[in-house]
Amino acid sequence: MKTQAEIEEWLRNPPPGSKAAAARDFGIDLTLTIENLRLTPEERIRQLDALREAAREIRAAFHKSTSR
Repeated sequence: MKTQAEIEEWLRNPPPGSKAAAARDFGIDLTLTIENLRLTPEERIRQLDALREAAREIRAAFHKSTSR
C-alpha cells in the first residue's frame, strides 16, 4: 500500500498514459484532489455541507432579486 506522500507525489507528477495524467491534461487541478485527500471524511462532509448552504443562500438571493 502506498503512503500518503507517495500518492501525493503520484498525483503531482502522474505517469504518462495514466488516468491522472489524462485528467491533468484535460485541465483538472489535481492539487485540489491532494488537498481533499488530506481531510478526514468528517471534514469533507463539513465542506460539502458549507458549500450546499452557500448554494442555497445564493439561489434564495437570486430568486429574491428577480421576483421584484
